[in-house]
Order: sequence, then C-alpha cells, then structure tokens
Amino acid sequence: MRGPYPVEPPETFVTGRDDRWFGRFRLRFPQVSPWPDRHWTFARVRPGWRSLVEEMLSVVATEVPGQVWPVYLLNQGVDGKGWEFDLGPPEANYLYWEQLSDVCYIDMRNLYRLVDLLAPAVEDAHFFVYSMGDGLDQWVDEVRIRDGRSSVARWTVEGEAWTDFPALCAELAVSRAGDEAFERFLTFLSDR
Repeated sequence: MRGPYPVEPPETFVTGRDDRWFGRFRLRFPQVSPWPDRHWTFARVRPGWRSLVEEMLSVVATEVPGQVWPVYLLNQGVDGKGWEFDLGPPEANYLYWEQLSDVCYIDMRNLYRLVDLLAPAVEDAHFFVYSMGDGLDQWVDEVRIRDGRSSVARWTVEGEAWTDFPALCAELAVSRAGDEAFERFLTFLSDR
C-alpha cells in the first residue's frame, strides 16, 4: 500500500481519458463528519450562497457535458421529507454526495475540481470516496473541507484491492491509529 499522498485538483476540468483516473465506478461516499453515516454525505451550504452554488453547478454541467456528477443541491424544507433527512432548519441548504445510479462514468480529477470550487460555499465536512467495482478499484480517497478549502489524500493498493477487506482495513488502521474519524470510516468499509 502507498499513501496517503495529496491529490491536487486540476486547474481546469479534464476532457481526455486517463484510466488511472477514469472508470466505470460504483462510488460510495461514507461520511465521518459532521454527521457520521455510511450512506449519506452532506455539507451544509453557508447562508446566502445557494444561488452561487446553483450557478456554479449549471456552469460545470455546461463546461463538461455528458459527465455524471454525483453531487446534488438539496434544501431541508423542500427536499428533506422526500429524501428522508432532518439536519437543520427549513431554510438550510446542503450539497449531497451520492451515486444514485448503478454506475458512474467519471474522471475523479473532475470530481475533486468540483469539490474544490464548491468548498468556499460550504461548511466543514469530512468524507471518503471509494469504488465498489468496475474500474481500477485500487484506491481510497479522503476528502476534507475545512475553512472554505478542500484537500484530498489517496491510498493506493497493489493487486486486487477489494478481495480481502479485513487485511485492507487492518493495514489502513495501523497508519491512522487513534484517529476516531478514520476509525469510523474503517468500520463502514469493513461492514460492506
């Protein structure tokens, strides 16, 4: 295993295809902070930023056509009941990371560029991204949004990364002993 090493978002969205970054992923986004959950990943949009987030998502969809973006802008009052979440007052807005379709064709660098662009608009969050099949599933990415800035760190694994979850989890646990947020992620990963 190598890492973690920083993943820098590209300066612009990537339109070429590099199989180290592009795949047919079944992505999962287990969140460890601020709402620990294995299926839901939310970052609260700062008050007054919703229209800017909407505009950015619209521009990005135009700039990278055909891209499946596993991020949604939701409002507690409008979407909370239907999506079954209750995280704050009715006026609260959230960015929600999840892959609702079976698979997602995506260049992960573009996802991290989008996270980086949106980071100033959201409150602090901490989650992980990994794929459950189809593609080069030899990585686990840790994403943090703190004080309006994003950072991504990646672990890569040689060989068949997901054939032995207990060994993978044990190896990862050694590198982050005592880190409660990381231990919550490993619990989610090993329960898969």
